Amino acid sequence: MAATPEVQQQNSDTLSSHIALQEWVTQHGGHLNEHVQFARDDSSGVHIQVKPEWTAGVPRATCVIKTPLALTMSYFDAIDYSPSSSTAEGEEKLFSSRGVVFPRQFIDAVGPEETTAFFLMGQFLKGPDGFWYPYIRTLPRPDELTTPLYYDNEDLIWLNMTSLAAARQQRLQVWRTNYETGFKALKESGFEDADHYTWELYLWASTIIASRAFTAKVLAGVIPLPELPEERISVLLPLIDATNHRPLAKVEWQAGNESIGLAVTEDVRPGQEVGNNYGPRNNEQLMMNYGFCIPDNPCEYRVVSLRAPPGSPLSVAKARYEAEFPDASNNGKTAEDKYYVFSVSYPLVDPHAPLEFSIFSPDLLRAVSVIAANERELETLEVTREEGFHIPLEHYGNTRNLFAALNQILLELVSHIQKLHLSGRDLPSSPKNLKQLHSKIYRDSQIQLSKTAIIFAYWTLSLARRGAEEEEKANLLNSFLSRITGIFTTETIEQIRSKILDRESLLTKIKGKHVPKELFQFRELFNLLPVEMQQPAEICLRTIISEAKRAIAISSDNDGPSSGDEEEGNGPHSILSFATFICFVVAAYRKANDNNQLLSLSPRLTKWCQFLLERYPPPPADVTWVLPDEDDEAFLQAFDQAVVESHLQDSSSSSTQLFSPVAHLVGDAPDRTQDDKEDDEGEGEDWWLSPNWLRWAWLVLEQETVMNMVDDPVRYLINMDYNNDNNKGAGKQPGPGPGPTGFSFSTKNFLYIPQINSSVYLGLDELMDCSEANQLGKLLLNLTSPDQPRPHFPQNASQAHTRGPPSQDPRWCYENPYFAFGG
Repeated sequence: MAATPEVQQQNSDTLSSHIALQEWVTQHGGHLNEHVQFARDDSSGVHIQVKPEWTAGVPRATCVIKTPLALTMSYFDAIDYSPSSSTAEGEEKLFSSRGVVFPRQFIDAVGPEETTAFFLMGQFLKGPDGFWYPYIRTLPRPDELTTPLYYDNEDLIWLNMTSLAAARQQRLQVWRTNYETGFKALKESGFEDADHYTWELYLWASTIIASRAFTAKVLAGVIPLPELPEERISVLLPLIDATNHRPLAKVEWQAGNESIGLAVTEDVRPGQEVGNNYGPRNNEQLMMNYGFCIPDNPCEYRVVSLRAPPGSPLSVAKARYEAEFPDASNNGKTAEDKYYVFSVSYPLVDPHAPLEFSIFSPDLLRAVSVIAANERELETLEVTREEGFHIPLEHYGNTRNLFAALNQILLELVSHIQKLHLSGRDLPSSPKNLKQLHSKIYRDSQIQLSKTAIIFAYWTLSLARRGAEEEEKANLLNSFLSRITGIFTTETIEQIRSKILDRESLLTKIKGKHVPKELFQFRELFNLLPVEMQQPAEICLRTIISEAKRAIAISSDNDGPSSGDEEEGNGPHSILSFATFICFVVAAYRKANDNNQLLSLSPRLTKWCQFLLERYPPPPADVTWVLPDEDDEAFLQAFDQAVVESHLQDSSSSSTQLFSPVAHLVGDAPDRTQDDKEDDEGEGEDWWLSPNWLRWAWLVLEQETVMNMVDDPVRYLINMDYNNDNNKGAGKQPGPGPGPTGFSFSTKNFLYIPQINSSVYLGLDELMDCSEANQLGKLLLNLTSPDQPRPHFPQNASQAHTRGPPSQDPRWCYENPYFAFGG
């Protein structure tokens, strides 16, 4: 029977084997600093610590471990590499195959990575007679390894719906393929003991290399850099690799021509563990490569994959950037670009980056901005070396793009939490082994990361929904944070507070100290009108919408969370509410202009009306527009007949009062009570709520709203935690509610009306000139990909079309073709 790690190795977690390793390293010229020692406890296992009795501690710049180059194990040993400075006679060779000599045919066929794995297998098979036996006997046995590839079925359920489950499967497939290729090559090369190189042994060896090996840079003292393809050469360092990972530990490597040293660059106290730093590893990387993770990992972040379907605006923007800056792009790196959501404590963020970029990597937010962009925003898209492709926020009306992008990310974060909670409802009440314990820590850290990211996205969106003066922000923040005291620890809340106060938001960089309210629900719009317009407009429009809701019942199969108020929700009545307001305010603007009257609208609404009429050509008066979307058109036709025409044709005083409150502001409604006007109702008319103007406004709303915005994600998080705490236990549903995973959250549509409060804004004329000049924007708008159709505002009736109203199922975001949930 072929030897396996189970039968040959002693328990790697014993002090005796590690002390023997220390003696072996010392015999070959290495050392462990005299003031440090091996120790063992239940939490850290075998580790290296400063001797407790050494009260002076170990000062910074102390080299605590030295491993001779001759004891390292790598590809260079497998090929018996000889450095240019040859070893003097009588000295030990730096690199030697030590009795495991593979045919060159095999080495050339599989390459350095697989050669190293098979070489470690070969040295293991030599047992006590092998040169590296004192080192190999300290390595973990398969039953001690806790990486996901060693999970059984009971362990694997803890990874359900996590990105780690997919990563595990992918690695397993890659390693299995590599093993089969390597084993076949070894057999074909005529290697005598090939049958002993089993899959189980390969899996163990590859796991050891993935979890303990260092890059080839540690050999830079004796091997020229051109001969060190770092990404393909792994080096095992006996004794040094006995140190455990500690995030942000301050250490440095000393690559010499005889040994490799590990030095601490900070003082280490008596009894304190001497930690290594594997780099800014998030918990997913730690789980995949090392089999453990860290609660409250300061280096935690999550990878989000964004797809760019061929022909989509994102795909075109990426291709344009790669064409213009090939040296700065990631050509050929991956099929799916990856982007990051950082924890609040992540230490490597640019200290000068805006608030939003400190949580959502710039590439992520800019890419999602392209995904969420409307047509006019795409026309302004810029491509630069420094910022890549991005939608410039300084253009009038472009802050809508930031809000839409943050909402898309917010929806993804909520979906991510829901998926983890849904998949966790059947888990045991507590972990049964170390693998499950680390899996639970990993799952919890993923949920916590998304929760904190939600807070930051919602903070910026709440400013856009509320508006705030500079002096109000502190009180607003205090009120905002007071709602999350039951969701986060005091330390996390203070980290959130500090980051919000210390970093400037993208909004304030554009808007200045005063952040205006730019996202509106229907009931809030009337406050934008001059005082003398507010009451008649509100009476008229609210009556119209109330009658529409009574006359047109919307049957919905929506089983997901939504707003209980149709007027303020995300269905057709919400769109109709906004459409009537747009028709009203544009009509008021047009009436004042046509009659050369002193315009009574505010400068903000005046510019907005000018912008809409310039950007979206008004409908013709001689042709009736019809929306090709059957549901949209059926809804508007029902409104035309059941509400508008029924009143226009009714001569009773109660009916004529529907439009009369605003007649002095927008003009009279047509008279339908005369017999000769009944046959051609609506045709050739240009009154403010005519069918054509209503459809024009409907199409404007396709571009100028933020659809399906999560209404109050903080309330959702509070309810989720409450339900989760009260429904613990195997097999229990996480909590009541109409949502797809048992948690309810509502979404609403918001009308975007930009403010003109900053000199950094480009004016309307400049914006239009930019649109004409930007060839990339034109290219993006000429896309005809069936995977991602882009609406074009109609120039005439025959061109009228729309994407349709927002889905009444808020879960539409879960199927967003751009997001690859799970990372």
